[in-house]
Amino acid sequence: MEAVAFADIEGIYDDLVAASARAIGADPVCTTTRWILPAAAAFAPTSTPRVWRGDHGIVALLEHENPRGPVLTSFDTVWGFATPFVGPDPAALISEIIDDLLPQLDFYALSVSGVDPASPLFEELQRLAPVGYTDTADRCVGDLSDGFESWLARRSSRFRRSLRTALRDAEAAGVAVETVRPVAAPDINEAIERVLALERRSWKTTANSGLIGTDLGFFTRSMSQRFGRAGDLRILFATLDDPATGPRDIGYVIGGVVGDRYRGFQHSFDQDHADLSIGKLLQYRNIEQLAADGITAYDLGMHMAYKESYMDRIESTITLICADHNR
Repeated sequence: MEAVAFADIEGIYDDLVAASARAIGADPVCTTTRWILPAAAAFAPTSTPRVWRGDHGIVALLEHENPRGPVLTSFDTVWGFATPFVGPDPAALISEIIDDLLPQLDFYALSVSGVDPASPLFEELQRLAPVGYTDTADRCVGDLSDGFESWLARRSSRFRRSLRTALRDAEAAGVAVETVRPVAAPDINEAIERVLALERRSWKTTANSGLIGTDLGFFTRSMSQRFGRAGDLRILFATLDDPATGPRDIGYVIGGVVGDRYRGFQHSFDQDHADLSIGKLLQYRNIEQLAADGITAYDLGMHMAYKESYMDRIESTITLICADHNR
């Protein structure tokens, strides 16, 4: 395998992810450069990219300094959603890594994240002699393959009532939902600034867990720009028509599409309007639009209790750990 610069293979890499994700059980969104490059820049800016291209795929790792020797991980060091070994034939790819790449490497630890334990890649990775596994990364996924009404029918009667109440209360208050899909750079930046303006009035900023002045904010902005340039960024804003000041954004939900899969990034609302259930309103309208556009899966991200009302299944991946190679 030959060492390459990511800048020289970005398009090739994303095409390979699209062609290989199903075969290797990789996350088709979080393994792309749209996710992993912003993640590395935001959360591991001092680490060194180590990328190799071979006959059967591409290996994309970050090298981190460690007193006991280099540690190699995927570019997604926070959640571990990304699979760093990408190729359509897992057996051939792992053979090439064992024969051509491992002899070149000296590391204290190698972590291979984003691996579906039911995938062929998991079985092939046993040949690397992993010495252990980390905890699973669980994602909540809503199934939209049968359309919006089928998704809605699978919700509990109590949850459906709460959605109807949110819609009714929003309409009575004069709340409208605007969909924005910016592509040109100025429009992308304008939309992101609207999101950040809302974040400043959110409880998340008060708790220092939002997008203002955080690594998460840097990551989300950079990632959103990449999705936007590809024409795959989707933002819904809830706006309240104030007679004194005019329309005012009071909530948003932002995410991106790859193929027939939507990945939610962030959502929040103006804490002065918490009584209007803006989150439920936006999720309802977002899912309704996604289903109408032929999206079959809504990935809501890491498992949290509130997401259970929207999801139909859990998708889990693990990280395999190999240690002390060529030492």
